[in-house]
Amino acid sequence: MANSKTTAYPARRARQAGRRKKQRNLWQLWIVLGLAIIILALLALVGYPYAKKLAYPLKYEAYITEYAEANGLDPYLVCGVIHTESHFDIEAESRVGAVGLMQIMPDTGEWIAKKMSMKDYSEAKLKDPETNIRMGCWYLKYLMDRFDGDMTLVLAGYNAGPNRVTQWLEDEKYSQDGKLTDIPYRETEEYVKKVENAKEMYRSYYTLES
Repeated sequence: MANSKTTAYPARRARQAGRRKKQRNLWQLWIVLGLAIIILALLALVGYPYAKKLAYPLKYEAYITEYAEANGLDPYLVCGVIHTESHFDIEAESRVGAVGLMQIMPDTGEWIAKKMSMKDYSEAKLKDPETNIRMGCWYLKYLMDRFDGDMTLVLAGYNAGPNRVTQWLEDEKYSQDGKLTDIPYRETEEYVKKVENAKEMYRSYYTLES
C-alpha cells in the first residue's frame, strides 16, 4: 500500500503550481489591460484634434473673416451658419434649390445681387466660395438690421424667411412685446439651436480674427 504522504505531496505541488499559473495569467491580463488603456488614451489625445476638425471643419477662413468684418458680424456666427447649412460643402444643394456654402436660394441671390449692385452676378456664382460667403454675410447683416440684432429672429429669418418671421411677430400666439416666444416651425426652431451651438463650437475650437 502506497504511503499517503508520498501520494499527497505531488498532488499538493500540482495544485500550488496551478495557483501560481493562474496568478501569473491574471497579472499578465492586468498588464495587457493597462497597456491597452494607455494606448487608447494616447490615441484619444492624438486623434481628438483630427476628430474635432472632422466634426467642425473650417474652410475659406480668409473670406469668412473678411466679409464678417465688412458687415460687422461675428465670424463664428458665419461659421455656425455655414456648418449648419452645408457643412462647408460648396457643391451643396438643398431639396428646395438652395445653393452653396450658405445655401442661398436663387431668387434671394438675385435680390441680394441687386441690392449689392453686383453687375457680373449669375446663379452659377452661388457655387463660388467667395461670392457665396460675401452674399451670405450681406444677407445676415440685412437681417440683423431688420430685426434689431435679435439673434433668434435673425436666424429664424435666415431659415424660414424674414417676412414669415414678421408675421409670427404680429401674431399673439407666437409673440409678446415684440419678442418671439414660440417658433411654430419645428425645423426653424431646431435650426436656430443648431447654429447657436455650432457657433460656440467654432469659438472654442478655432481662433479667428474679428
